Amino acid sequence: MVTAKTQYSLHHAQEYFEEHLCVGDYYDEGQRVTGEWAGLGAVRLGLSGKVRADAFLRLCENQHPATGEKLTQRLNTTRVNGDENAANRRVFYDFTFSPPKSVSLAAFLGHDDRIFQSHTRAVQTALKEFEAFAATRIRIGGARDERLTGNFVATLFQHDTSRALDPHLHTHCIVFNATFDPVENRWKALENFELLRARKFAENVYYHELTRDLRRFGYQIRNQLRGDFQVEGISKELCERFSKRHEQIDAALEKLLADKPELKDGNIPELRAQLATERRARKQKDFSRDELQTLWEAQLSQSERALFHGFRAGLKMSVGENQHINIGDAVQWAEEHLFDRNSVVLEC
Repeated sequence: MVTAKTQYSLHHAQEYFEEHLCVGDYYDEGQRVTGEWAGLGAVRLGLSGKVRADAFLRLCENQHPATGEKLTQRLNTTRVNGDENAANRRVFYDFTFSPPKSVSLAAFLGHDDRIFQSHTRAVQTALKEFEAFAATRIRIGGARDERLTGNFVATLFQHDTSRALDPHLHTHCIVFNATFDPVENRWKALENFELLRARKFAENVYYHELTRDLRRFGYQIRNQLRGDFQVEGISKELCERFSKRHEQIDAALEKLLADKPELKDGNIPELRAQLATERRARKQKDFSRDELQTLWEAQLSQSERALFHGFRAGLKMSVGENQHINIGDAVQWAEEHLFDRNSVVLEC
């Protein structure tokens, strides 16, 4: 899936980088997630390769990463919230790409390093398509409109575990609130409306690239009604066992609704997302990768260990061409399914 979260607080953005993005998921000497620059906007700023803290933090403060000069015009950086001023400027957007749980289990418990490489490639492919929806506002001559710019400044941080230290392959795509407007020839604030509308498109590009590789590796895919998929042979019960973070949030939501029943008619997904943010405990850092592997395998039955051993032993490297379809068939299938319940759909 692809989730989205907006960071408004500069202080929290700086803490987020130091405490979450650039740290390792598990303790190991020299182990540290460094991140990679991505996006055409990053290229324009001369940013490539590994992410350095000084450049990241300067962009958080709306400064040019090389010169420290102001990057975009800053207006309405605060807003009135009751009797106090609250942060109003969007610092960055965190779009997180995650495969279904069974994919993470196949990668970690099945020791299939190909899946990590495939995930990385699928995220990069989806990000290129996603960047085309970057836009900025037009506020010249009384106009109130948006213009596509097709570029943003992003960083990619890949992690291996959830906050409950379960196997959870995911990549944080941090998109800064800046885009270069080639018409006005200057950096401006990023308008996120089109990006948010295209989030499901980016998710499907990511899923498509990932499942194509998984099938090529020999995995069987089971499509879900809600639009995602799972790896055939890995049970729902096994996925739930390694989803303790979700269980914690579900328990907190159940308690909140019991204490405040008037919230039951509200936006439950939004409440759940809010609880996930408020109860964001720090990950433990005193486990080595070997220790984590031991912890995970201790939660498996003998038959489940045999299942993952069978994956390792029986997967083939390629599938027959008869499992591929051409573009015309794919478009026809998409039209039939998308318009089945909608009179209008986005072009992408």
